[in-house]
Amino acid sequence: MPIECLISFDNNTQGVYYAGQELSGVVDLTVDTTKRVKAIHITVNGYAKIRWIKKGYPRDSERAMCRAYRSYLSSRSYVLGSCGSTTSTDWIAGEYSYTFHVILPENLPTSFDGKYGQIHYEIITTIDRSGRYPKVYKLPFTVIQPLDLNTDNIYRVPLDILNRKRFWSFCCPTGPLTVKFSTPYCGYAPGQKIHFVLYINNESSIDITHCDVKLKQEVTYEAHDPHHELRYDKNMIARKDFGNVLRWSRRVYRDYLELPSIPPTSLKTSCPITVGYVIKIGVKPTEFHRKMKLKVPVTIGSIPIMDNSENLTANNNNIVADSNDSHNSRNAINGVVTRNESLSAIVSIDERYDERVSHTLAPLSRLEDGLDTENFNTPIILVTDVDNPPDYVPMMPPSYEEAVGFSQSFFDDTEYQENVSMSSLVVADNKHDTFKPRYPVYYNYETPIIPPGSDDSNESD
Repeated sequence: MPIECLISFDNNTQGVYYAGQELSGVVDLTVDTTKRVKAIHITVNGYAKIRWIKKGYPRDSERAMCRAYRSYLSSRSYVLGSCGSTTSTDWIAGEYSYTFHVILPENLPTSFDGKYGQIHYEIITTIDRSGRYPKVYKLPFTVIQPLDLNTDNIYRVPLDILNRKRFWSFCCPTGPLTVKFSTPYCGYAPGQKIHFVLYINNESSIDITHCDVKLKQEVTYEAHDPHHELRYDKNMIARKDFGNVLRWSRRVYRDYLELPSIPPTSLKTSCPITVGYVIKIGVKPTEFHRKMKLKVPVTIGSIPIMDNSENLTANNNNIVADSNDSHNSRNAINGVVTRNESLSAIVSIDERYDERVSHTLAPLSRLEDGLDTENFNTPIILVTDVDNPPDYVPMMPPSYEEAVGFSQSFFDDTEYQENVSMSSLVVADNKHDTFKPRYPVYYNYETPIIPPGSDDSNESD
């Protein structure tokens, strides 16, 4: 029987952490016969890696590999033997448990998996065997860089964009086409709805055949080897399509874009992978006229905007946790509240990750025991007095099956794994071939809308 390894986290079955939190767990090893080993060590590793092939000219056979690698976390502890040990010892058959503990740095970027790169975190257990390849076991986990939209009032500023265009028909200009797009805020969190108003006043003699509003994720990859190179990738997050607007008529469309489980906007410029979001509005006229396009950036954070301070105070009072009971405090952080009988809201999952998947939410049967699911009003924020980031919300990220990415997965090479046989590399969760980061969403958290009559009052001229 081969060596069996089970890696688990303390009080965090989902394996999702905020940057600055404490990560700890246990590695359980089972060996059936005595084996000769040189050392056993546990590594907490985090890095950003980019790789793509750039085709050369004039022949497609000329190619250049663009790469970038940056390490953010590397903490290794030896539980048996020492670094650089050349002598072997007998590892007696039996069951062994080893613990690991590390404080995650506060500047860690959010986990991400894209088409040309990834930001990846994992626990690695390595058994250096005498005369054989090392045995390596891995367990990935998710790190989220907190972005509280309540820390800056700029996220409360409404989004308003206005554009006018005149068409030419038979060498004569037509009347103007006016398009206005408005949202109540410019910052949102996953799970919320971006309510918007699209106002179209068509005073031209050209019919508008189609209108659409899209939320797109724009990812920038920055490679440094063999030279500085940028590559961009765009992914569709949400989309709404509308009908036509005939000549000399006007339309007002009120709708919303629902945010699934997506990573927050990148604010750290030191990472070679940058994630941003934009709302794009398209108005397509008939005949041979160009499509009118509008674009406005939007910020996706990890904490939604609270309407007022009273809601924040009320939510803080809903958490009942003994400050002397660290176990209960950690449970509240990671989604298991053991002493709360009137929890007003939780963070759950959004199973919509693609336009091809219907808009559904996780069933209530998936919630942890001890949660009151009758009322869901506003999320809970745990405020602390220490320098570390606050323990924002009880969270329940999606499972591996539900965490399907929007773009193609990044397929890493194994060149960095020196003296490691691929047959001896084992991912701790064998049921899932690829790991997808999991981002918590706000379950049934309502967002403000634009009052009727406030969108076209200034556009009648």
